[in-house]
Amino acid sequence: MGSGLTVLVVLNGDIDPAFLARQLATADRVVAADGGARAVTEAGGICDVIVGDGDSLGEAGLSEAQKANPDVEVRRFPTAKDATDAELALRAAIEVDPERILVVGAFGGARLDHELANVMLLANPQWRGRDVVLADGRRDVRLVTDRAEIHGRAGDIVTLLAVDGPALDLQSQGLAYELDGRNLEVATSLGVSNELTCSAATVEVGSGMVLLVHEHGPAGN
Repeated sequence: MGSGLTVLVVLNGDIDPAFLARQLATADRVVAADGGARAVTEAGGICDVIVGDGDSLGEAGLSEAQKANPDVEVRRFPTAKDATDAELALRAAIEVDPERILVVGAFGGARLDHELANVMLLANPQWRGRDVVLADGRRDVRLVTDRAEIHGRAGDIVTLLAVDGPALDLQSQGLAYELDGRNLEVATSLGVSNELTCSAATVEVGSGMVLLVHEHGPAGN
């Protein structure tokens, strides 16, 4: 699966400009959700697609994005709609059948409901089987349905949370508390605050889905 492309999706949450600039340098395509386009422009990048209702970007922000890339595709949506701008951006991202989708700006901002919704979007069936990661330079969040590799430093925090039902027969290598066939139930904290014991670890899920949250140590930014 995948065209080999990396699509960078930029949302309107908290963004470290230096981290965003590094991701812009390696992305094959950039999709911005509304105000995320301003962050792209300020980081010296260009948007290939801008989606959303325009409430947080405004005409001035849109004009700057179009000045940076006159060929940018703008997809306007009404404010009253059945999907957030973040979901619309992810829908646009998968159109090119990417190998990887990196989402920046999914955390923080003024709206806790949007932050929670952004994390839960990882379980959307349209891209559930793809490599989709929410990242801000300090943490990564992804959905695991089979096997995941974790790269960081010893002492990094790793949390696993079951989604949409129990996650069964979890196996791991490289964690302080190895899973050894444990099951995770929804709404329990068994998988919280594990740690990497070295620079790499693996997690395998026998059945079900888990959110994998990797908190990087200070040197892992």
